[in-house]
Amino acid sequence: MNNKNKIYIFLLLSSLLAIESCKTDFEINAPYDDIPIVFAALDQSVDTQYVKINKTYLGGTGDNTTYAAINDSVLFPSLSATIDEVKDGAVTNSYSLSEKWAKGIEPGLFNTDSQKVYFFVPNGGLDSSARYNLRVNIDEGRKEVTASTKLVEGFDFVSTFKIQVHAGINFAGQNQSYSDLNMKWTTAKGASIYESGLVFYYDEYNQNGVIEKSIPWSFGKSTSLTTNGGEELSKEILGDGFYKVIAARLEGYENEANVTKRVFKRIEFSVSAAGEDLSTYIGVNEPSNSIVSERPNFTNIVGGLGIFSSRTKLVMKEYLAGFPFQLNLNSKAELVGGQYTGALKFEP
Repeated sequence: MNNKNKIYIFLLLSSLLAIESCKTDFEINAPYDDIPIVFAALDQSVDTQYVKINKTYLGGTGDNTTYAAINDSVLFPSLSATIDEVKDGAVTNSYSLSEKWAKGIEPGLFNTDSQKVYFFVPNGGLDSSARYNLRVNIDEGRKEVTASTKLVEGFDFVSTFKIQVHAGINFAGQNQSYSDLNMKWTTAKGASIYESGLVFYYDEYNQNGVIEKSIPWSFGKSTSLTTNGGEELSKEILGDGFYKVIAARLEGYENEANVTKRVFKRIEFSVSAAGEDLSTYIGVNEPSNSIVSERPNFTNIVGGLGIFSSRTKLVMKEYLAGFPFQLNLNSKAELVGGQYTGALKFEP
């Protein structure tokens, strides 16, 4: 039974297509056990590494979901956690995790004012050739949790794609014609799922001054055949889609009357890669069109539930230091006066 966050019991009562019936005996409420839940994805592309450690909970009376927003319901009173960096069977670094109360949480079931997380800052960054082992001690040994992961190794964009965008990103020609762009990268060792996208940056001028803003555009998921690395993957970026996304994001902007102009700044491309266990966890938990409602429970946490894995993000934002990627002349002209974005106050 999956006890993540709260104890649920799902029962299929009947099926219209069934020709036989069956009977299942079950308990509505099993004895409560505060099972540790760990979520972490180590990422060598960032400085600070975060680990979320909670427990399952069972409310007293009323709606159990309301207890998720009470930190005391989902936190252990006392715990300590350590992550060891291991190379060739020897511990090369050991990090004790510190506590931090994170604020500004996105809306959801759990507390959105503040949540406790654990973190560490590795000396000189994470080592992609090492293995990282997590050890959690709860209530002075009442419970112990362990997990282990390798990191996703480095990868890069294909050189032909770099050259193509170096001279200026081409999304539009003349007379409302559009050009598609094929974004390519080689896969990383230790990863099989990739999320790619771009971010469009612009300055927004209003009566109070200027603010830099951005519009992210996700191209969705790509999957490699193996986790050995070196495979070439690609995503086609539709030229007219680029302008349609900008128009859709700015449509109905509540402060549009106060905007005097917008000026394009730069474009950044990115690809995020998920480690093997994280890829499996995502695959098991993503939406399914199957009529089978029961899903297998995947975790690599010993003594608990959740996932302890890795990820990394590749960002390409400039072809030379201080020279960000730009739209070419036709593409910029389409942004300023084209059929989709011509009314959005973009200026050269």
